[in-house]
Amino acid sequence: MLCALLCALAIPASAERLPGTASAFDVTWDARLGAAERDKLARWLGRAARTVRMLHGELPRDDIRIVVETRRGAGEPVPFARVLRRGREGVHFWVDPAFPLERFLTDWTAPHELSHLFIPYPGKTDVWLSEGLATYYQHLLQARDGLITECMAWRRIAAGFARGSAAMSGETTRRPLAAASRDMHALGSYMRVYWSGVAYFLEADLALRTGTPALSLDRVMQRFGQCCLDDGDITDGAALVAAFDHVAGTALFVPLYDRFRALETMPDYAALLARVGVHTEGGETGCVRGDGPAARIRRDITLVDGERDAAASGP
Repeated sequence: MLCALLCALAIPASAERLPGTASAFDVTWDARLGAAERDKLARWLGRAARTVRMLHGELPRDDIRIVVETRRGAGEPVPFARVLRRGREGVHFWVDPAFPLERFLTDWTAPHELSHLFIPYPGKTDVWLSEGLATYYQHLLQARDGLITECMAWRRIAAGFARGSAAMSGETTRRPLAAASRDMHALGSYMRVYWSGVAYFLEADLALRTGTPALSLDRVMQRFGQCCLDDGDITDGAALVAAFDHVAGTALFVPLYDRFRALETMPDYAALLARVGVHTEGGETGCVRGDGPAARIRRDITLVDGERDAAASGP
């Protein structure tokens, strides 16, 4: 398997088990990396594992393969990455090791790609679910791990929604989200597909957290991982959201899925942001409401359980 992978990559490489990641990363390194560069990238991957555990306490799998390939002069620390689905699942990262560790730690690519592994690939027509889940969590998990502020996380989410809406403004043909998702690469409808998916999961998370009994998307993902992640019958979005409803014990994800996949416009993300007390004007201290029900729900989404309990108990 390793030989076939390296031949396909056409790069000299070496492999090692990355220590300190509990649910271990099996890393194949580009052999062109220097010792100091490799050490820096190992620290980045170790922190990425910690960040992704902020979802519900565990990585999506006990054995995740990571491929690290260099792309020097790229202009950003992680210019490209893709999920590896065949065989042992994992992520292939292309990196520019010239960047300092801090730039790697605050880059969203690793949390995004690793979050994909919490669910199986749902197929082209429903890739908005996969990209939506990963994009929903990429900034929230970084905020939970203290890598970015709460305000920064929600500003990035709000900005993403705006990009999705702006991308749709130039479309001359109205297509349902399912069609835009299926033909995403041909149409270039990436922003609409990704951020419509984020709206889906934010709306679902809000419904779960305000329901009786209260639940959360985090807990649904945890239960799904325990029962259904390796279910070979889950090959499309319909089966995936049916499994979500099963583990949540409610009829939420399926009807929401039916509504979203038929949408020919961006979802009403402004209403969702208002429900969590987020607005886009003002500086770092003015982008989120600090009190009231909206602030409490937002903090529930942004903080991990221990921090949430500490914030509730006060100094």
